[in-house]
Amino acid sequence: RPEQPPSMTGKAHQQLGLEREEPTARKVIRLLYGNLTPWWFCGTVLTYYFLITLGFPHVGKDGPVMDTHIPFAFLFVVGCTWNLYHTPSHGAWYATMHRRMGWLAMIMGFWSVVTGYIYILDGSSHAELGTKVLMMAIGAMQLTIQSLGLWYVRGVRWIEMHMSMMTYVFYMSGVLISVNWLPKMVTGEAYHGHQATNWMFLSFCVGVLCASVAVKHNKLTMTLWDQ
Repeated sequence: RPEQPPSMTGKAHQQLGLEREEPTARKVIRLLYGNLTPWWFCGTVLTYYFLITLGFPHVGKDGPVMDTHIPFAFLFVVGCTWNLYHTPSHGAWYATMHRRMGWLAMIMGFWSVVTGYIYILDGSSHAELGTKVLMMAIGAMQLTIQSLGLWYVRGVRWIEMHMSMMTYVFYMSGVLISVNWLPKMVTGEAYHGHQATNWMFLSFCVGVLCASVAVKHNKLTMTLWDQ
């Protein structure tokens, strides 16, 4: 395991904040100025657009499981997008928010997968078998990567690997699903049958590619503090 950069604890962050209080205008600038990248911006906009235009309209129409799945998925994305945009190195308040939003993403991510599994297995989903298998495989990968990300930060405290795992979670679970629904968002018609399965597999490849690019970029640009 490679050596980690010098750490700064949450307490040290707080002490630093007490010693130098920032003006309100600078706090606003710091809030807006985060880890902005083209793939984070495009992935975030696409994912929120998908959830708002295609996700939430299903609430109240597809049964109680979907009624909970969509809000869980939305809060999961909120936690992921915030934590990739603002990391603990941005200051004491951001270090605290990173932990809170991280737990939000962990819990909501777990329940979004569970409700997604229930939706598939109880017969509510009308997708073909291949699509269902891919969706369940993606859900299993999400839970596995989430667990690894938690272990890397809480167990062995390997912050670089924690960042990598959580980046993969966002792009392979949030952005990937949004890319899968691009045909519906663009043309108004979703793919069906084998075409839907093939497109989902392509979406998975896009998610892996975006995640790999994002991880490589973050390793070069992010300051990784041990919380």
